[in-house]
Amino acid sequence: MIAIDTAYLSKTYWYYEKEAGLAGALRGIIRPRKVAVEAVREVNFSVRMGEIVGLIGPNGAGKTTTLKMLCGILHPSEGRLDVMGFTPSRREKAFLKSIAYVSGQRNRLFWDLPAEDYFRFCQVVYDIPNDLYNRNRKRLIELADIGEILTVPQRKLSFGQRKRCELAAALLHDPKIILLDEPTNAMDIVSAGRVRQFIRETAIDGSNVIIVTSHNTYDIENVCERVTILDRGGIVYDGSLENLNYEKRPIKRIRVRFNGPWHVDQLQPLGHIAFHREAEALLEVDPERAPSVASYLLSHLPVRDIGITDPSLEEILESIYLRNR
Repeated sequence: MIAIDTAYLSKTYWYYEKEAGLAGALRGIIRPRKVAVEAVREVNFSVRMGEIVGLIGPNGAGKTTTLKMLCGILHPSEGRLDVMGFTPSRREKAFLKSIAYVSGQRNRLFWDLPAEDYFRFCQVVYDIPNDLYNRNRKRLIELADIGEILTVPQRKLSFGQRKRCELAAALLHDPKIILLDEPTNAMDIVSAGRVRQFIRETAIDGSNVIIVTSHNTYDIENVCERVTILDRGGIVYDGSLENLNYEKRPIKRIRVRFNGPWHVDQLQPLGHIAFHREAEALLEVDPERAPSVASYLLSHLPVRDIGITDPSLEEILESIYLRNR
């Protein structure tokens, strides 16, 4: 089942350009110049129920704008957008009950209320039946590991604790579309790990769509199976995380540690030498040649240890962003 479907989805912002100085200010009053900025440009993608998608890109790529159009906060300038059979910008009650949007930049909880009271507030707002509320409350408290802080006012909690409470509150009404904008922003390692585990376990039964935006590549690698990369408002890649390296930076890295004498000239015919030092070297080779190169190294050089890896997701993304500049 296709839960989200877009066609030529675009969002353009307009503003009046202001020139520096008194003369520029006067020209701006008399003859203002209107400038258009394309935040999202002709985005075409669809998401099936059960998918976890990482929506990634550099600052200003259009990630948050896209999420806000998906949940109806922003109205598209052009194109078609369908979410669970609804037009998001109409903000129909049935649509709002089917989605959840959580931003890592803003706190949706009431500062002086404990999570327990906010959960009750959500039950009233979303008109959640008691049996569903109690069942979801119990499950989400266990998933988020917040049982010991339910009665503590939010202002007394750490950022990571508040964010876990917020995630649990956002899912109480059992939404089918879950949009998470920088969910681990500014979190420590332990808190971020708990949030990732929370997201993974939420998606186990395949009854939701989860879209995650993040600049933290660990979030994407540990949670998402599919990635959609935006740059300058448009999609530059949409596919599996596994195939991203082969399509965008098709190399394998062979790291070799030596326990005897060797010379850099012995490695040069094998591939690009990314770096070398006294007892270690890193080769970059075509993926199809990696097994034969590794076999040659093991049989002709004093190898103590050898490993074959892909470039990190961070490096792949950096190469994509720089290529589009």
